[in-house]
Amino acid sequence: MKTKIIWHTFIGICLCFFLCPWIRRLFFNGGLRWQYLLFLSFLFAYFLTPFCRQLALRFNILDNPDWRKIHDRPTPLLGGLAVYLGFSVSLLVNGVFLPDMKILLFGATLIFLMGLWDDIRPVSATLKLILQILISLLVIVWGEIHITLFYGKPWAPVINIPLTVLWIVGLTNALNFFDGIDGLASGISVVIALFLGLIAFKTDQPALGWVAVTLLGASAGFIPYNFRIRGSALLFLGDAGSTFLGFSLAVLAISGEWSDTSHFVSFTAPILIFSILIFDMVYVNFSRIINRKAENLLGLLTCVNKDHLHHRLLFLGFTRKETVFVILTMSTCLGFSALIVMNQKILEAVLGLFQAILIIILIVSLMLKGRDRIPPEGDRRLRSRRRADRM
Repeated sequence: MKTKIIWHTFIGICLCFFLCPWIRRLFFNGGLRWQYLLFLSFLFAYFLTPFCRQLALRFNILDNPDWRKIHDRPTPLLGGLAVYLGFSVSLLVNGVFLPDMKILLFGATLIFLMGLWDDIRPVSATLKLILQILISLLVIVWGEIHITLFYGKPWAPVINIPLTVLWIVGLTNALNFFDGIDGLASGISVVIALFLGLIAFKTDQPALGWVAVTLLGASAGFIPYNFRIRGSALLFLGDAGSTFLGFSLAVLAISGEWSDTSHFVSFTAPILIFSILIFDMVYVNFSRIINRKAENLLGLLTCVNKDHLHHRLLFLGFTRKETVFVILTMSTCLGFSALIVMNQKILEAVLGLFQAILIIILIVSLMLKGRDRIPPEGDRRLRSRRRADRM
């Protein structure tokens, strides 16, 4: 206990050190702004997370286990509060706010508050969807941030705007679905933010790169408390954290031009980076419709089951940490595919997409195999306990 207090005090001193104006000027004048934002957001999230855990325990904001969840003991939420504060305060300290960055932070704040409300007092799936759509439309209309799959035609907005809403709302919820196993949602956020940041700096969009590395640092600062080598998570992101990260990454992905060679390549790069989330969302929803677990949109919103990618890998016999490693490795491979195609022409981009399709086929085979191994309802808790014992 004393060692933890000493270490946490040291982190607090480092945080105060980084907040000193002369330290900030030293980094900025040396052309190291992105390193400063990375370190600052990491330190903020890492330092604040234990306080958020105590706050959750104090007000009984807990995620209680049930049949569809993997953890077997009540676990504090509010980890997303540390991530949000680490991200937003670091951007405020940075002091550079382009219009797109202001809109992104405003919309992400609304999404965070809605998720926080849901963590404290559960909100109906229908109301959450309506609010997510309204916030997405606010970002689209106010910030003029949208997918430009079609342009130059009077009817283009009729297609572009619904596609943008689908992209933002879909990925916001897709990352929330992945927050079902220790370290997975925060880990995949780190991977996605890393590749978005790399491409942003390579395409001379430093402001977007600063947002990406700040998201990366805030997510990474939370991971040590959520993904522990020995033992289970000390706290979870909660809906506030997972939806905030999903929304922020989704909006960031459509805020820039990701290739100097072609519009098709610029559209392709984010799809590759988000492929794991997109695939899981599409596959699971189609599977539920085909298997008649849901017959309409409302049914998809209220349907809960252990049929996501991480559940299938667990049913195949992977441990929790092995499952996180496998999924993050796949996501990293797809991110490298995005880096490969970004400076290429359409033919090379198609080849990069083909490489990604092969990875997706591998994931499909794992999903199908995992479906065959789904245990009967009565055996699930026993399997969960055995798996926890092995950890």
